[in-house]
Amino acid sequence: MRPIRFSSFAHRFTLEGLNLERFVNMLSSRDIPLLAFRRSGPRQMICEAYQGDMPVIRALADEKGWKLLGEEPLRLAAWADFLRRRWGIPLGALLMVILTVTLYQFIWQVQIYGAGPYQGDIALYLREEGYGPGMLKKNMDARALTRKLNYRYPKVAWFNAYVHDMTLVVDCVQGIPLPEEKTAEPGDVMASQDGIVISLQVHAGIAAVKVGDVVRKGQVLIRGLERDADESFRSVQARGIVNARCWTARSVKISLYQVNSSPTGRSAWQRQLCSPLLCYPISLQTPSFLAYDTQVNITPLVGSFLPVWIRDVYFYEVAMEYVTREEEQIRREAADAAFQRLSLAMSGNEMIDKWVDYCMIEGGFLQATATAEWITDICRSSRP
Repeated sequence: MRPIRFSSFAHRFTLEGLNLERFVNMLSSRDIPLLAFRRSGPRQMICEAYQGDMPVIRALADEKGWKLLGEEPLRLAAWADFLRRRWGIPLGALLMVILTVTLYQFIWQVQIYGAGPYQGDIALYLREEGYGPGMLKKNMDARALTRKLNYRYPKVAWFNAYVHDMTLVVDCVQGIPLPEEKTAEPGDVMASQDGIVISLQVHAGIAAVKVGDVVRKGQVLIRGLERDADESFRSVQARGIVNARCWTARSVKISLYQVNSSPTGRSAWQRQLCSPLLCYPISLQTPSFLAYDTQVNITPLVGSFLPVWIRDVYFYEVAMEYVTREEEQIRREAADAAFQRLSLAMSGNEMIDKWVDYCMIEGGFLQATATAEWITDICRSSRP
């Protein structure tokens, strides 16, 4: 019977002897192919063959006087040989699979969502009814549990019980009572801010403005009146939507000058001997410079058994002067700061246009004013 041959299951061996090509021809005549072969010496050849052909190759080599040296499995055959010599690995993997499949047949966790004040009582009820860790999934009837929960807790609007993986999940939606109806008192709709009306929808009342009108904050947009069949008016609570183009602006001012310091070449130096408790001298005498930069160097005292160090303080005198800054740089900084303030004032409204204006103000300052335009509903009830 022809052996089963897979290229993934192969062996490599070294053939030693004389007339090695004759051995290859003998294998070919017996329909035993070699996957690869090459000479490695005058009397040696390295060959690769199917694992299923190796018993015939060994027998033929022994019969004809050739030697097979250094036989080793390749690819999947090497893995199979490795697992055969370390049988504990596949056995442990098999046991792990069996254990996982077995544990997956049970419920090991219960999760309850949206129960609010019923959380503890529902958890206790599930335990009393036997729904909990260790329950077989095949004994779990999720529809029956849902019906029981709906019957037991009528004030909960909706239950949904189901099994997800190894978890029993109970979703709850509590009923929300309808708000008490309040009688609508008559009143007008006012403008919450300045703007130009671009669209108008009146749901109740009479429009007091039209598209294109410029309105001010507090102006009446929709009057709380409606005409009856007898041409008389009755008071109602006005309702509607009035979209308007609105604007807001924020300003930032930045000085045209900045203070630069340059060293004069004069300096002073003082030293302290310090420890965690005190320094000597206790305080340093400030030099008589009008303005100065300070540099501090800390040097540990080598050879001391106590934490002691030397603190050197250097004072470098500097001359201060006002220098005019580049106007273009000031404009960029002022515009960025103004747009940042503007973004905070917009409160999430989407801008449809924005721009910035500049002006010089007294005292050597440049002021940037960033303005934004957006569209919003400016209706506000006149009732408190």
